[in-house]
Amino acid sequence: MQRSRDLISGQITLDYFMRKAAEGWKLAAVEWVRDAAGDGTTDSEVLNISIEPEEIPFGLRISQDGLHMEENPLEITVLMLILEKIVKEKRVTEIAHDLNLEGFRTRAGKTWSATAVFDLLPRLIDAGPRLLKSAEWQQRRSSSPAPN
Repeated sequence: MQRSRDLISGQITLDYFMRKAAEGWKLAAVEWVRDAAGDGTTDSEVLNISIEPEEIPFGLRISQDGLHMEENPLEITVLMLILEKIVKEKRVTEIAHDLNLEGFRTRAGKTWSATAVFDLLPRLIDAGPRLLKSAEWQQRRSSSPAPN
């Protein structure tokens, strides 16, 4: 892994970030420095920015350019499976069991539990309208029998 530290004088521009991203660099930290103003601040302040995986909505990931979010195909598949099983009136314990049988794991690499599936329900509600309009959902609905 390569690291680069750029010393910048003057204002930083969006063009600078775009150029670095185009060169394949990803932002790892930001350091702010100011002249001491007599308020007791004499050291440079360092702010490390990191995004925890749980802060990124399930079903999305940070794009390669680091500038926006894009769909995570594996997680979208998990959301689709959960949605399909909810429509079939499966309990969350059954959904977790089915996800584990199919080899899916949580972001943390753990097996699915009823709690983990339940915790995804708000995200499923958020992503639901987009998922329900997708061609994949239309195909799933036409090929699966109606619930009892």
